[in-house]
Amino acid sequence: MTSSVGGGGRYMAFSPSPSAPHSPHLSGLRSAAAALLDQEKYLSELLAERYKLSPFMAVIPHTCRLLNQGEFL
Repeated sequence: MTSSVGGGGRYMAFSPSPSAPHSPHLSGLRSAAAALLDQEKYLSELLAERYKLSPFMAVIPHTCRLLNQGEFL
């Protein structure tokens, strides 16, 4: 619905959608929840990468020692 205001200006009157937050507090909670979900996803990906590296963890000290000795082939 449109109506004129003051000097002939127009505006659209509408009601907010039911899914829209009704206060800044609710949108803050939603963004905090989204941040927690992002953090959880990041940590699960990080843990998956750690599991991929686990077979190599036993040889890392030996590799470091050999590299520090500087004896290559």
